[in-house]
Amino acid sequence: MGGTRTLLRLTALIGLLLLGLAGLPASAGPPAPISSSVQAYFFGDSLMNGTGSSPTRPVMARVAAAQLGWEVEVDAWGGTGYTTTGLSPGYLERLQQPSALAGDYDVVLLEGGTNDARVRSTPEQVQAAVHEVVAFVRERQPRALVVLMGAYDPPPPGRVDPHRTVVDGAIAEVAAELGLPFFSPISGGWTLGQPPSFLHPDRLHPTAYGYGVMGSRLAKALSGLISQIPQPASSAP
Repeated sequence: MGGTRTLLRLTALIGLLLLGLAGLPASAGPPAPISSSVQAYFFGDSLMNGTGSSPTRPVMARVAAAQLGWEVEVDAWGGTGYTTTGLSPGYLERLQQPSALAGDYDVVLLEGGTNDARVRSTPEQVQAAVHEVVAFVRERQPRALVVLMGAYDPPPPGRVDPHRTVVDGAIAEVAAELGLPFFSPISGGWTLGQPPSFLHPDRLHPTAYGYGVMGSRLAKALSGLISQIPQPASSAP
């Protein structure tokens, strides 16, 4: 999954703008604070980055942020994963950068697994790396609810890879072991029955429309975790 790293903050204030999503910029400056809003950090690969939409932008995160009414900071870099290396640094290396996890968050969403399948990482390799990443995030953000979002497969006639399902299952096992919430486009069937307009010509990434569908599914999955989210940092005494 190709793409570039983006880091921005999104708020519920963009909700009314989503009907005109094509006119939104790829990034934006810090918004005015919303005292009662959940502060979330969405971390991932090109799926979270929005590769495939034109111009590239984190459509899925924008849609989810608007529907949830959360402030969401997105740190997404195409081609990366828990076990990817070289020109595409692994997740732990990215999270260790000074600019990563720099705020005080109520929710940290770790999305990944698709690129780990691409580099043919074994379930054991993925699980070891996920353990390391979660331990680091918990150390840096001890108050936050850590959520694991697994791998993605496109709808037909997309480039489906059975190994993504294997990796997705490996991440789900770690989530169960650590008592973390888990969901994924694969396990949740997010792409089933989608029309051709869902899929980008690269036959892997969604289009802006497809990311909109994914964003709604993401918001629905996260809304079911409200009771597990600690008191928002912005409203804590």
